[in-house]
Amino acid sequence: MMNGLFHAAARSILWGISILIMLFSIVLFTFSDHIAHAAPTRMVLYVKSSPDANFSTIQPIQPTLLDSAVYQRESPMPATDLYIKFKNDSKEIVYEVDSLGNLHLENGETMILRPEARRKLLNDAFALRAKHYGQLLSWQEVDGHIPRKAKLTVIDLETGLRFNAQRRAGSKHADVQPLTKIDTGIMKKIYNGKWSWHRRAILVEANGHKLAASMHGMPHGGDGIPDNEFRGHFCIHFMGSTTHGKGKVDYGHQLMVAKASGTLTPFLNRLDPYEIINTFFLAAEYGDRGIMLAVFPEGKHPQAQVRHFGNEEAIVRHRFMDQEEITGSELAVDIPVEICQVRAGRCMNKSISIFKLRRLSIIDTWRIDEILQSCNL
Repeated sequence: MMNGLFHAAARSILWGISILIMLFSIVLFTFSDHIAHAAPTRMVLYVKSSPDANFSTIQPIQPTLLDSAVYQRESPMPATDLYIKFKNDSKEIVYEVDSLGNLHLENGETMILRPEARRKLLNDAFALRAKHYGQLLSWQEVDGHIPRKAKLTVIDLETGLRFNAQRRAGSKHADVQPLTKIDTGIMKKIYNGKWSWHRRAILVEANGHKLAASMHGMPHGGDGIPDNEFRGHFCIHFMGSTTHGKGKVDYGHQLMVAKASGTLTPFLNRLDPYEIINTFFLAAEYGDRGIMLAVFPEGKHPQAQVRHFGNEEAIVRHRFMDQEEITGSELAVDIPVEICQVRAGRCMNKSISIFKLRRLSIIDTWRIDEILQSCNL
């Protein structure tokens, strides 16, 4: 009888254990199914030429890159073309990545990565920039790669819009026309529906090459392609190309070629303070916030967001009052600049502003630290 009771108790215990195992399996299966269908954490590294650019080159990266990172405060935001986007079900965070591989948030917080993660990030960034930007070739080299009558594709580095064109002429730079009226429409859209002499950074794809270049958007001169609704041609410049009239290197085009090749930082590093101020006014005229940030970090200077001094629609001109020689050992200079708005061929609303430029060492890039308006004329 005792044996019967023992066996009955054992069967009850085994049955209870079986029930518990079955319930645990159901819970585990349900939880696992939930995990499998939850949106995973995603992180991508991407390059774009300015904060406002729609055109970017993207590469997925592992979220483990952020493991064991150290946080700091009160770190300035960099001028950069490299970003990391972290996204999951509950949040999306964008980090700006500086030249050392540190990650910056808008609130001033900085994330310092582990050395091996930093090396991996910078290596990935180098490869991604090579995909995003164009090859930097001299005009003499380009002249051979893209002969007259060669067809090519133009890609605007900010919008990502592209159109087909043909090199028609030009000995010191390329004289180019859109192929069709559809291509003309796309080019005009790049310029917000209004033809303009403003220089823009572009990529030129032709004969298996992707080249760094600059274009303006104003039809002029000789024509040659019928029915494309583009009366004349426009100009594309490359590194070292010159104008046809005076045979001079156009600074605005060379600035945009540097941007299109991803070499803007070393290009700016070679400039003296007067050239940095010239670059500031070009960036303001073109509305190029990426270049503006590189010469005048706007985090603590809201006036850098203003497109012009004074009226938004005015053409602004500037003149250096006393252009003194700046030695290679100087780290700070104050430069007075006369500024006016051009109306009906006359300079109106003249004023003088003091541009205060600083650099951390003699090998660093000059940057505008502050602009003080001293007086109206």
